[in-house]
Amino acid sequence: MTTQTLGCPRCGAQLARLRVGGTSTDICEQCGGLWLDRLELARFEDPDSVFGDALVARLSEIRAALVDHAARLRCPRHPGAVMLRRAFSRTVPIQVDECPECGGLWLDAGELAQIRR
Repeated sequence: MTTQTLGCPRCGAQLARLRVGGTSTDICEQCGGLWLDRLELARFEDPDSVFGDALVARLSEIRAALVDHAARLRCPRHPGAVMLRRAFSRTVPIQVDECPECGGLWLDAGELAQIRR
């Protein structure tokens, strides 16, 4: 992982670095999206995680802009890579965007909260 400033794959705004429970995440303060590097989701997805609670609380403060959820996204770390859209799981009916190069995940506004239910 590098300390480069990342652009939001959904709306193009600059992502803001947010450190939660020792993990650095990148959030979009325009559309409410969240970039998680490979394996970082495990720190936040458990419904009993206080770190997940804190991250969802911060994201819920953002008034999400309207975005085109059908658009294919490019990885903020590997702009040449088009992210793959896939079902999160059989029990959580949302689609997430995953980079085939680095395994990072893009979650749109509200998706982390849905995963944690």
